[in-house]
Amino acid sequence: MGDAVWQGEFTEIFREVLESVHNGVIVIDIEGTIMFLNPAAERIFNCQAEKLLGQHIYSLVPNSALFAVAKSGVPLLSDKEKLGDKILISNRTPIVWRQKIIGAVSVFQDITDLENVCEELHTTQKLKATLEAVVENPHEGLVVVDEHCHVVMMNQFYLDVVGRSLEEVIGKHILEITPGSQLPETVRTGNPQFAELWKVRDREFIMMRVPIKNNGKIIGAIGKTLFKDMVIAKVFAKKLIQLENDLDYYKEEFRKIHVSDYTFDDIIGVSASLTKAKNLAARAAQSSSTVLITGESGTGKEIFANAIHNSGPRRKGPFIKINCAAVPEQLLESEFFGYNEGAFTGARKGGKPGKFELANRGTIFLDEASDMSLSMQAKLLRVIQDREVERIGGTQPIRVDVRIIAASNRDLQQLVKENKFRLDLFYRINVISLELPPLRERSDDTEPLANQLIAKLNRDLRKQIKGISPQAMEVLKSYNWPGNVRELGNILERIINFCTDDYINLEHLPAQLMREKGLKNYGDGPYTLRQGLIEAEKNIILNALHVAKGNKMQAARALGIHRSVLYRKLAQYNLPE
Repeated sequence: MGDAVWQGEFTEIFREVLESVHNGVIVIDIEGTIMFLNPAAERIFNCQAEKLLGQHIYSLVPNSALFAVAKSGVPLLSDKEKLGDKILISNRTPIVWRQKIIGAVSVFQDITDLENVCEELHTTQKLKATLEAVVENPHEGLVVVDEHCHVVMMNQFYLDVVGRSLEEVIGKHILEITPGSQLPETVRTGNPQFAELWKVRDREFIMMRVPIKNNGKIIGAIGKTLFKDMVIAKVFAKKLIQLENDLDYYKEEFRKIHVSDYTFDDIIGVSASLTKAKNLAARAAQSSSTVLITGESGTGKEIFANAIHNSGPRRKGPFIKINCAAVPEQLLESEFFGYNEGAFTGARKGGKPGKFELANRGTIFLDEASDMSLSMQAKLLRVIQDREVERIGGTQPIRVDVRIIAASNRDLQQLVKENKFRLDLFYRINVISLELPPLRERSDDTEPLANQLIAKLNRDLRKQIKGISPQAMEVLKSYNWPGNVRELGNILERIINFCTDDYINLEHLPAQLMREKGLKNYGDGPYTLRQGLIEAEKNIILNALHVAKGNKMQAARALGIHRSVLYRKLAQYNLPE
């Protein structure tokens, strides 16, 4: 056979070899033209050789390092690169013919699967190390048995407790290791056991036993000590009890603030007008409609609101109250609707829910609703209509399910005529109207009210007043009571604080009651100037409230003082607010 023929066959054999190898092969000339590309390279690059032969290598791989190798003659070995979702490792070497570089060849392999296997192996190794750390926790014992209750795993803590080595326990029935073990029962029934006492020699542990299931079939069980010793268990129990006590305390505090305490049984009176009001309120309690309670200051509007909530379908929900007159106008919106963090300077971190959010699924009581500004009334109207609120600084509306009970000591219809109260809001809140009679119009209720108040004050002040003499009771019944029931309670508290007799008599009554009745107060002594001024100021304030029918704003205007000063005086002299 001639050399030319042999060389031709050898070249053909060489080509067949390159086309058969698993690795990809690309050959370029010194100009970067692709001269050869085997099927493995076609598969890896997802291309066809006939379309690429004669093309520059950059048409297949932009900025290919293979062209740089052909130019420089410097090989680039074991180079890892990413091709789409594939990872390749390449060896690029120059082709030298008769001491001259005529091109370069790249032999590369897709090692994506190998990389994934390595990553999985690395993850498995980390998981194994983590599990080993968990199993060999020096503070907890752990044992695992199979479906036949033979030990398949036991950590060193458990081994130390039972006094055995790992070789002595593996494959043995758990009852051979710990005769009193309940793991066989867990395997048999599949029922977990928690906080069970386990005693070994002179040591006691709290145990947890749970079954191991695969496709619903029990294949074993795990036994685990919950604490290293009972001392730690007792410390944990002590902390848990403390947390439960703290939780109970805060629940009770929340209940005191946001839960209604009064029922209709707390509304004392036998008069026809009060009985009528109670019956109407009891019927209103069975619905979720808005209620408007009107009446002079001190007639018990808040107690009626409490009773309506506590007797209705929302009694398990919160009862949130807000005094619209006591909250400054600039703060009323944030009190009603809440605000988001950063809504304004000084806004609480994390924001704050408003009263309507707190009252969700319960009742909100708007006391002195007539004192809201027209702009605030418009916002309240929208809440009633849409049943949603939006916090200050917020962008998303918050749905609320709230029953509204409003109260006013002013004539809202007259305020509507004076354009001081919105007509549409009046219709919204005046669905069920309830007017409470003043105490002067139901003098028959004075005696039962006074007796109930004395019983309560005896408990609060640790006194033992037995009652009120008939003469003193007549004075109480005939008094005008501008502050209504609240004023009666305040006067009785003042008397009981200083009364040393069993019964309240005429001499114990305040001077203004005796003077109105035209009687001399035997307990009266000479006033100091300061005492006289204080008594006079009290009477002037009470008279102004009476003339204003309990309206604080009008009373303050008549007295020539700011409303906040009036509230301060009421608190200072313990007068009805």
